[in-house]
Amino acid sequence: MPRSKCIASVFLIAFPNDADNWAIRPAPLRDHSENRSITVESFRFPATPRLRHGELTSDYIDYSPSLRPVCSERTSTMNGTRRGIDRRRVLGLAGAIGGLAAFGTPAIAARREIQIGTNYGLPFLPFIVAEKLQLFDAAARDAGIGDVAFSVRRFGVATALIDAILSGNVQLGTLGSQALLNAYEKTRTNVGFKGVSAYWKGVFPIFSNVPEIRSLKDIRPTDKIAVQGPKSAQALYLKRAAEVYFGEGNAGRFDNQIVVMGHADAVPALTKSKAIQVYVSISPFAEIVAAQDGIHRIATSRDFADASTTNAFLGSIESFVAKNPDIHPAVIAALDRANAFILENPADTTRFYLEAEPSALPLDQVRAIVEANKAEYATRPAGLLEASRFLNRIGEMQLKLDTWREVFFAPVRDGEGS
Repeated sequence: MPRSKCIASVFLIAFPNDADNWAIRPAPLRDHSENRSITVESFRFPATPRLRHGELTSDYIDYSPSLRPVCSERTSTMNGTRRGIDRRRVLGLAGAIGGLAAFGTPAIAARREIQIGTNYGLPFLPFIVAEKLQLFDAAARDAGIGDVAFSVRRFGVATALIDAILSGNVQLGTLGSQALLNAYEKTRTNVGFKGVSAYWKGVFPIFSNVPEIRSLKDIRPTDKIAVQGPKSAQALYLKRAAEVYFGEGNAGRFDNQIVVMGHADAVPALTKSKAIQVYVSISPFAEIVAAQDGIHRIATSRDFADASTTNAFLGSIESFVAKNPDIHPAVIAALDRANAFILENPADTTRFYLEAEPSALPLDQVRAIVEANKAEYATRPAGLLEASRFLNRIGEMQLKLDTWREVFFAPVRDGEGS
C-alpha cells in the first residue's frame, strides 16, 4: 500500500508566555462547549487554568499562509521501488470534472458555519435566546443570506475565548472592555481585532469570605481575588477601585493577587475550599454565593463607574469581516431582537436560560433574577473611550484613541455610542 510523504502546514499563533516574551505553539482546538449545571455542591466544569497577571506584549501574530498539505512527488511501494505521481491521471480527472461543469452541472455553494463563542452566566442571555429562537438564522434570511448556519459555543474562561477568535476556532466571540482595547491596539497592524457590537452593561457584585474584609480597601496582600482574566472587565474594576481607595498610581495594587478562574470554579473556591478570599462575580453565580453562610458582599462595579458603562462586547478579526460582510450585521440584528424578547417575555426567557444552564436555584428565584436584569442588554457601546483614557493614564494602553469608533466595525461604528 503506497504511503505519501506529506507535510501539512498548521496555523501557528503567538501566545503570551510571560510578561515580556511570546511562545509559538499550535492554535488550540479543544472544544470547551459543554452544558453545565449551576450548583454549589456539584460543579463539573473542567479545571480552568490559573494564570498569573500578564498582558499582550507582542506587536504581531504570525499565521502560516495555508492549511493545504505540501506532498512530496514520490511515493513508496510495497516492493521498495519508487515512482513519481502520475500527473496525467490527475489532469485527466480534473479535465473530466471541468467537462461536467461546462455541460451545465450546477455548482454547489459552500455553506458557511459561523460559530459564536460565549461564556456562562446571565450576561450571555441574549445569545441563549437568539439561539433558542433561531434569531441568528432568521436575521440572516431577512438579509437575503441563505448559505449560513450559526452555532453558539461556551468557554469556561475569557482568555480561552480570545485565543479561539484569533486562531479561527470561532468566528465571533465575547470579551470585556480592556481585553477589546488591548487586542485592538496589539493587532491593528496585522489581524485587526475589533468590536462587532456591545451586548451587556450589567453589574459585577464582589464578595468575600473573610469577615474582616468589609470593602476592597481591606484586602490583604496575601488574599487571592478570582476574576475571568487579567484583562477582563472584572480586573479593570479592581484597578479603578485601587485608585479610589489608595490614590492615583496604585491601579496595579491587586495585580499580583489575581487568580484567573471560571465562575463555576470560583463559587466552590469561595464558599467551600476557601482557596480564594474575594470573587468578582456575575448573575446568577452572585445570587448563589450570596445565599451561603460566611459570604458577604463588599462592593459592586457600579461603585467605581457609571451605571450605563458597557462591560462586554462581541469581537472578530478583519479577515473574517472582509470575507463575510453580511454576517455581523445579521448577528447584531438578532441580538437586538433577543434583547426585545427578554424585556417582553421574562417567563419564557427564564425557561430558555434554565434549559441552557440548569440551576439548583428555585425557579421563582431565577425568574426574579432574569426580571431584575432584563434591561441590562444593549448593542450600543457606552464608556469605552473613557476606559481607554483610564488605561492610558495607568500605562496599560499606549495608543490614544481619538474616538471609540475606530475600535469597531460598521455598522456599530457609524451609530451612537461613547
